[in-house]
Amino acid sequence: MKIKYQHRDQQFHAFISTNNTYPPHLHKNVELAMVLSGQINISINRTEYVLSEGDMAVIFPNQPHSYKTIENSQILLIFFDAAFPGDYTGDLLSYVPENPVVPKNPLVSATLSTLFKQYTERCDQRLLKAYTSVLLGHAIPLMSLKKIDYMKDADIVQKILAYIDIHFLEPLTLDTLSRELGIGKFQISRIFSEQFRISFRDYINGQRAAYAHMLLQSTTHPVTEIAFDSGFNSLRSFYRVFKKEYGITPNEFRRNIPEAMQAGGLGK
Repeated sequence: MKIKYQHRDQQFHAFISTNNTYPPHLHKNVELAMVLSGQINISINRTEYVLSEGDMAVIFPNQPHSYKTIENSQILLIFFDAAFPGDYTGDLLSYVPENPVVPKNPLVSATLSTLFKQYTERCDQRLLKAYTSVLLGHAIPLMSLKKIDYMKDADIVQKILAYIDIHFLEPLTLDTLSRELGIGKFQISRIFSEQFRISFRDYINGQRAAYAHMLLQSTTHPVTEIAFDSGFNSLRSFYRVFKKEYGITPNEFRRNIPEAMQAGGLGK
């Protein structure tokens, strides 16, 4: 099965999708999918689920998943970084749900609706974090979590991505990854080229550029400092990669942060 890696660098993003059908993919974000109307088939970690109005799927980081609408559907999709809600970060990174579907629940639906409303009204980021924590507080006990060691229990693709998510700010090579995971470096390289349609090096640089993108928005640190804090070993490579990823230099991006943030919507 081909699995596409979907790169998202926003800490929190939400939108409504109509008649969604999307092939197998994964990403390092948590994804919530609430059915607003109709029905949708969701595959999560190769298990199929059929969701109806009011049902919600919770997809943990690096879990392969896909969507298929048979007749019609409208779903609310919410994405956020595992570190975003704070109190639940450990649960999101060290566990997976036995059953990732939360059946229709008035409390969960109301909290999710409020969270989306606050997002569309551009509320304070701290309020978004608070509502996200409340939502997880209601949903997680309904899913029965089980602890997972990605280095031991996950499949090869998930092991690779989980390791990179933790270590991408460090000097990281195919040889390092191969040695630490016990996977041949040519096999790793083939997974990136065949499944993700990207080279290993470009993938790492994309992660670093996304981290720098976040620092440029959320701190006043000098661009040079951000470049090295993001894992780049030279300013030249940082500028080249950042412009390739975002179509603009880091300095230009920082000067135009309000416009860049307004234009930053991602879809599925």
